[in-house]
Amino acid sequence: MFSRGPTVAPENVDTTTNLRCDKSVLWPVLDSIDVAGNAVYMAMAASGSGVYAEDVPPETRDIAVGVHVAGMALYGASAIYGYYVADECQRAHERQEQLRKAEESSEVPLAPVRIVPSPPPAPEPVELALGASREEAAATCRRAGHEWSEGEGVLRCSGAPFAGLPAGASAELEFVEDRLSAVEFIVRPPADAQGWASALREAEIALIRRYGKPQQRSFAVPDECKAAELFLGCVADGKVTGSASWSLADGRSVTLAIAAAPPPPTIRVRLTAD
Repeated sequence: MFSRGPTVAPENVDTTTNLRCDKSVLWPVLDSIDVAGNAVYMAMAASGSGVYAEDVPPETRDIAVGVHVAGMALYGASAIYGYYVADECQRAHERQEQLRKAEESSEVPLAPVRIVPSPPPAPEPVELALGASREEAAATCRRAGHEWSEGEGVLRCSGAPFAGLPAGASAELEFVEDRLSAVEFIVRPPADAQGWASALREAEIALIRRYGKPQQRSFAVPDECKAAELFLGCVADGKVTGSASWSLADGRSVTLAIAAAPPPPTIRVRLTAD
């Protein structure tokens, strides 16, 4: 609940802007933990167990349920906002650093002009339509500049569905009766705690920007897993868990999840039709 975004939009930053914002995801992670804690206490109050044993009056338990539901909503909204402003802050700092480097380089005598060939255009996001045939899906993938492949019975497209997902995301496709029934985009984060947290944050923010606030969200980082040197081991052991889901108006569903298996652990975005 203490996350602060940049004082100006990233695209309006200049070299002298005092950003005063939080790049760290510590606060939204703590908010996520508070959501989980309120959920546990709400369940105890509803069932009359734990600290809300049966000798606690029903009226008191009902009030407690309401309080914990409100706490889940408050901290959940704060966590989403925290991840969002951390991303905006990171973008603002990167923009400012680019401007400062450009300003410094402009003061250096120019080197002789050397004409080099333009690089090939970057691949476009690939929109794979559910219900498409294998041939249609393959053509869509290749037309966007991506690689279509098949191995071990799995069809893959090297592209991401839209901008904003972490670099290196690729798609695995599932077909039923030769029609595309599900697409799972797989993100393989760097093998360090900060890289993992950043990749997960980027994926969730990209989905929020595209689909809005998720209808369901739950992420848990046990206390014994918060040290950077222990985090990846906890992910591999399934101790660090999390998912968020969206139900779209056209009947499709989108799920973001941490997947410990098969190893190595990955971040997965799954698109299906109800």
